[in-house]
Amino acid sequence: MELTRAHNSLPDIAHRAAILCLHGVIAHSRDPEVESEAMEIHHFRRLLKLLRRSFNVIGLAELVAAIRERRSPPPRSVVITFDDGYVTHHSVVAGEMAAMRMPWSAFVPAMLIETGGRQWTDDLYLLIHRGSQRQIGFCWDNLMVRFDLHTPQQRQDAVFRIREACRYLPEPVRVRRLQELYDQYSLDELQTLRARYADFGPMTWAQVKDLIAAGVDVGSHGLSHIALAPQDPDLVLHEVAGARELLMQRVGAHSPHFSYPYGREASMSPVTEQLLLEMGYHCALTLEQNAVYCQNQNLMRLPRLIVGPSVGRILFVLWQRFIR
Repeated sequence: MELTRAHNSLPDIAHRAAILCLHGVIAHSRDPEVESEAMEIHHFRRLLKLLRRSFNVIGLAELVAAIRERRSPPPRSVVITFDDGYVTHHSVVAGEMAAMRMPWSAFVPAMLIETGGRQWTDDLYLLIHRGSQRQIGFCWDNLMVRFDLHTPQQRQDAVFRIREACRYLPEPVRVRRLQELYDQYSLDELQTLRARYADFGPMTWAQVKDLIAAGVDVGSHGLSHIALAPQDPDLVLHEVAGARELLMQRVGAHSPHFSYPYGREASMSPVTEQLLLEMGYHCALTLEQNAVYCQNQNLMRLPRLIVGPSVGRILFVLWQRFIR
């Protein structure tokens, strides 16, 4: 395609880089509804080859050091990161990255690794798209909200609305709202769906140790993967300090790099930034969609570009970020 060749002529702009954020890479054909954000392995391999040919893939620590030392990273520098600690980061991603000899970072929600728990957002996709109910309802702020789930578009709209209605809430409110969702399905049905879509499961601590032994930068993605800004200060401290303590207990180390759960403006706050600095973190990663402009970059709000299932889309986004 023309876009892949266009990257070969990108200018070498100083003090600019990009950080990519991926979530799932799967070794089977993607379910377009449930696994809408996952990248199939053959697309992932193509992406890595294109990055190796047209960009300089560097580690996150190298980029952070360049920003702190006020020097430019190599031209067209790209950092590869993975969020959420999925089991496929060990079973699929690690081997592909090792084969390409590329550095990368993995950010794990420590309590989900500890308990083997699933993220509620993944359960939401499973229940709405593959669950037995064709209509569900909620009582939010004393208002009844109902969703018809007969068509793919209705289910997609329901996932979006429920996710956005629950994501950036104080934790007690979020828990109550989500319990209404779980109460409309049986535990057997949920467990069956989780088993069917096993790639949404988290790594074990043994697998996390494997990544660290292989030289992967493993950092904190919070304790239980909740948006930090809406929480009271004691819970924020528990989420940040508790995650670091658990990582130290289970793997004997923790990275000085942090990734904000959800990564949007609504999940961050000056209080959290200050706490991370006081705890010795060198950077915190967001999902604000932009390049890294190294000369005036706040290290506690490093932007990243989300990588979805389409290689062409992320290549176009990279091309936009590296032209003058």
